[in-house]
Amino acid sequence: MEQAIHSPLRNALIDAYRVELRNRYQLKNVRRFDEFAELSDDKIKALRDFFLDHIYPPSKKRELLDDAFDNMGTVITSPRRLKPLMGAVFKSLWTIARMFPAAVRTGVTTLEAYLETRRLEKLMLEYAEENDYAPEDLSKHENIVAMVAGLPDGEVMKFLHEVIRLFKSLSNVKLLAAARDIMERSIEVMESRTDIYEENEVAGLQLGYEIIAGGVDLFTQLEPEEFPVVIKGIETIELDWYERILEEANP
Repeated sequence: MEQAIHSPLRNALIDAYRVELRNRYQLKNVRRFDEFAELSDDKIKALRDFFLDHIYPPSKKRELLDDAFDNMGTVITSPRRLKPLMGAVFKSLWTIARMFPAAVRTGVTTLEAYLETRRLEKLMLEYAEENDYAPEDLSKHENIVAMVAGLPDGEVMKFLHEVIRLFKSLSNVKLLAAARDIMERSIEVMESRTDIYEENEVAGLQLGYEIIAGGVDLFTQLEPEEFPVVIKGIETIELDWYERILEEANP
């Protein structure tokens, strides 16, 4: 897994993109779409806050999250590191142990969506560097428009696909709650097995746990019939934002 490189320009890009994200999930914009007609204002705000707090947090928290996901990727893809966790779960949490493989897949889906976010950021960062943007230049909406519009369509669509796949995974509340409980127990095991796990690997799983727990909190506020509404609504909002970016770039 390629390590994230932190720089003032990258941090400015992250914070500028968060502004765009916050704006497109403001109630005034969301209410433009019929998909969200049945959702209350509080539920829409909860969705926006989940995006901003867990999926795309501020640059300072992203630095921690980058390191965390790099470490979590090592844990969930290493048989040596997974084996003690599986044993502990099967012994102490039999009722959810059978869901362990699916819970791990949820973790992998979260990781893959996060890596896709990072990959798209890297492409935008390359554009910014090629055009000699300074960090303060990224606070200008027109420069964000230029960066996003300069990306190949396929790259943006791939990113959107990963975001939708992530939310579909998170919308399985029963599995998500099991993943949360498994991760909580796994953290306890990792903290007790310093012969296998590094402190930064434990920290990585803890931040992954926060995302999963935040997903549980979000989707337990929704009725089951609202899950596909939210997922479809996210797709609609993201496509609308991208189309408007292209229109601004090519009036």
